[in-house]
Amino acid sequence: MDFDRISSLLQSKGKKILLYHTDSDGISSAVLILKFFSGFELIPRDGPIMDDKFVTGLITKKPELLLVLDIPIDQEWKKIERLQKQSPRTRMLIIDHHIPEKNLNSAKNVHINPRFERNVYVPASALVYRLLQKLGKDVKPFIWIAAIGVIGDYAFEDCKDLLDECMKVYPEIGKDPKSSRLAEISDGMMSAVVLHGDRGVRKSLEILLQADNFASLLNNSYIVGCKKKVRGEIKSVLSDFKKNAKEYPDLDLFIYRIKSRLNIASTISTMLAEKHPDKIILVTKHGKQYVKISARYQAGAINLSDLLKRTVAGIGFGGGHEKAGGALVDKNHMREFERRLLARITELRAR
Repeated sequence: MDFDRISSLLQSKGKKILLYHTDSDGISSAVLILKFFSGFELIPRDGPIMDDKFVTGLITKKPELLLVLDIPIDQEWKKIERLQKQSPRTRMLIIDHHIPEKNLNSAKNVHINPRFERNVYVPASALVYRLLQKLGKDVKPFIWIAAIGVIGDYAFEDCKDLLDECMKVYPEIGKDPKSSRLAEISDGMMSAVVLHGDRGVRKSLEILLQADNFASLLNNSYIVGCKKKVRGEIKSVLSDFKKNAKEYPDLDLFIYRIKSRLNIASTISTMLAEKHPDKIILVTKHGKQYVKISARYQAGAINLSDLLKRTVAGIGFGGGHEKAGGALVDKNHMREFERRLLARITELRAR
């Protein structure tokens, strides 16, 4: 890896834009970068999908550097080609850990993804932390920020080294990452996102960026208040799941349509997967035009990213990781989506 080239990109003097995912991993990754490199226009993104209006906006801004954190932007590689053709000065640094669709490394771009070399689950916050170490930055005091992102993405196995290192530096965090104080902070940040959308994302980033240590976040009124409000809603939704989820016992599958006004489908699917690790969990959130789908499967016998990509072909967008994925489907095609899904799982179970 050409670290001098990466350092030069991050220190670009012209317009710099940072796109980062709206979860604790994406937020933590952005904060780690901002601890050492300034001058970025910050744009939170819920996923890789970029409509023409957004791409045109980027072209108009003509950034010298487009930094992308925790977003599989390679899924929109055709739009990236359009962007760089119409804005030839734009170079890209992509740091991601989702299953890649296309390697965007080139004379203009640096695309970092550990999956190019091996099948491993290392969140962007851990990748950014290790990169900053290689760049000679004094990042060790901020290892707890990287750990928040790792815990938020449930990367307990492949990032055990980073988590163990963090616990040695800050033993007061707690021995079990899943129930640690950093897990509480991650939950609070995601609660802010659930309640307030992009405003919650930006507020969480600002709070994390200004914090001198993790202890100050445990009693932060905004973070704690958001977590309390969301916790009650989650309890109600989990109760509704028991009554109204559609179960397919032969396929080890649950499909549940969440009716909460809050954007907690991802949180609920993760919690349900912990309770039912041998089941495929699909939580659907119906909007005016599209249905957002959050999928989890702890057993990992079926690759969710591949399953979703195949199921939504021609009727939506989908992808993610082996054990956690997401999709966006036009409401008019939901019956077709479910038909394809059941057929595909049936086929895979029969193998």
